[in-house]
Amino acid sequence: MKDEFFALHLDTEEDEPTSGPSGRAYMAGGMVRCVFSALTPVKMGMGVNSRTHESLTFRFVEQTGEEDFASRLLSDRHLPMGEAELITLDELAEGYAPELGYFEEHVVPAMLGRGTPEDALTSTIDGRVFNGLFGLGLIYLERGDPDRATALFSDLARIGADFEGRDQFLFNDFGIILRKLGLYDLAIAFFLRALDYVQDDENLFYNLARAHYENDDWTRSLDYLIQSHKFAPALEATNDLLRVMVALEADDRLLARYGKPPVPPAVAARARQLLAAGSGRLKLDDTLVARPVEPGRARSGGIGYVEFKRHGSED
Repeated sequence: MKDEFFALHLDTEEDEPTSGPSGRAYMAGGMVRCVFSALTPVKMGMGVNSRTHESLTFRFVEQTGEEDFASRLLSDRHLPMGEAELITLDELAEGYAPELGYFEEHVVPAMLGRGTPEDALTSTIDGRVFNGLFGLGLIYLERGDPDRATALFSDLARIGADFEGRDQFLFNDFGIILRKLGLYDLAIAFFLRALDYVQDDENLFYNLARAHYENDDWTRSLDYLIQSHKFAPALEATNDLLRVMVALEADDRLLARYGKPPVPPAVAARARQLLAAGSGRLKLDDTLVARPVEPGRARSGGIGYVEFKRHGSED
């Protein structure tokens, strides 16, 4: 099988910027509001016998400006107390670690239990808070701190808060971003959470299939392509990825060139069946798209050109 088989390509620089999404942009459009842990210097003793050590404290942090935050200590009853300390984004990113689970499990119930209108507003985890925390995760990546970013994204995938309206699509939309950043396991976790809100959308099933494809899991990718195809047999992106499976099955040279594992024969056979045998409500992760080709070629059933991104490559 030759490279000129399909008019498809995967995530070239023409499709998306190489710089990645801006964490500051998401934070500007969102609202960081969460519990953070921080090491606080504590001085003990007097005079020459004094010494300082660091104590782990939990603080309630709320965004007050584009890069400004108010930080307050939490009491033993899990409620903010005392005067707020004003900190910058750099200080937040360097010295504070988000504790989303602690916020949901302890602080939110304590605030709701106190019952003031301010507490009801402050304890709300909505789409703006989700955007702000996702942006903070991107900031961690920009600062070269992937471990902290991964921990925060994992917490967001497990968040217990429920969302309504357009906010329901955040897991799908942010899953696409994570997949483009090469964080395939996290992207899959976000897409699976999206299934909590919609179970019959062909685009979401395609997005799951695409993330598993990037993660070198042919079988799970096919499973979700089957689901996508069931709801929309004519969806172009789904059929494009099925054709990729068929094209790579018998071409060891292409598999090696693009860093993909062998396609199991049963997977390729099922892909052929689906191809032989359109409409989404969620945003489609459709960077596997047709390129302009000569009239009479791929679009009319002939051949075009296939161009793949090497696995793990940025060019």
